[in-house]
Amino acid sequence: MCLQLLLGASLTGCVAGEAESAPKPCPSGQIAQGDTCIPGDTADFTKKQVEDSLKKYKLNAAMAGVWVDGKRVSFVASGESMTGVPASTDMHFRIGSVAIPYLTIEILKLVDEGKVKLDDKISRWRPDLPHADEITLKMLASTTSGYSDYVRNPDFVAELYKNPFQHWTAEELVKISVSKPLVKPPGAGFVYSHANWVILGDIISKVEKKPLAEVMRNEILKPLGLTQTDNPSTAEIASPVLHAFDNERRVFEDSTYWDPSWTLAPGAVMTGTLEDLGKSVTGLGEGKLLTPESFKEQITPVSKLSPNTSYALGLAVQNTWLLQNPSFAGYQATVAYLPSKKIAIATVGTQGIGNTALENSSTELLVSIANHVAPDTPLSGV
Repeated sequence: MCLQLLLGASLTGCVAGEAESAPKPCPSGQIAQGDTCIPGDTADFTKKQVEDSLKKYKLNAAMAGVWVDGKRVSFVASGESMTGVPASTDMHFRIGSVAIPYLTIEILKLVDEGKVKLDDKISRWRPDLPHADEITLKMLASTTSGYSDYVRNPDFVAELYKNPFQHWTAEELVKISVSKPLVKPPGAGFVYSHANWVILGDIISKVEKKPLAEVMRNEILKPLGLTQTDNPSTAEIASPVLHAFDNERRVFEDSTYWDPSWTLAPGAVMTGTLEDLGKSVTGLGEGKLLTPESFKEQITPVSKLSPNTSYALGLAVQNTWLLQNPSFAGYQATVAYLPSKKIAIATVGTQGIGNTALENSSTELLVSIANHVAPDTPLSGV
């Protein structure tokens, strides 16, 4: 995918016979951040959107950060973590599917190192799985394997709601999915299944001959400078903690320490901060850990999700924005990066009384900010 910078450079004069370039001046009401012009009221606008989102979307807490060309433009939190405890931007929370691109980055790194190919059949590592000789690594990474999603299995949901503190193993989760028929033939189209990420994480661990948690820390978190992101093997969250509340079990309750083991592969279940979400999506959007060829592979759409949104390898693509929007047990977040303008946005929300969690409200918050900062490259939700 070829992405073009929207601002060029103009010649402003010659010194000692050499032409020097300077950025074009920003229109009235806008300010320059590197080579990008953004509205001068971005910080104030973001703050108001965050504050208004509490009532508008019935959230307990909301946060947002905006970075342009690696520089922080806006960084704000509003609402409460718990009664009487204000939410703050340094609080830790579960980042959920923000970690999915970490898995696809790592598999592409292994491609760059010549250890695997995206067209490799998963039977090379998991011959025990049904259709393993038809499903490729790329199908896992683009969630087109056809495997059913254990999260949509009524028996799994009943067990999860019966005891949300239960720890699930990768084997238990994959078994639930593969015990059902394929939803579509392998490679025939997008079928979201959490099983893809559990299996992909297991294969990465097998290729590297190390626990996935160690691979993620050494190959993804440290190189991206995600010092406040961790992948504990328990339901632990580092202090200070942004508490979550949830009404999925038909009672509004604190869900902060519900066991998240079912959400992703062991070792990819992570917690982080708003600042690290910004670093993470910037690193993803700039392809920092990949060769240009593999980065292009990661962000090239594979399947259509809607008329204006596609799915690539572990992330959504809309109008050249790269996106992820996790939602788990009262936690909601959305991250987005616009390569052409080097704009990164991260939003976080926690469910309040009256919020049904049927929609990820943090996505609506991010869309409002994105369309203010980059109105010529609009978003319409994910």
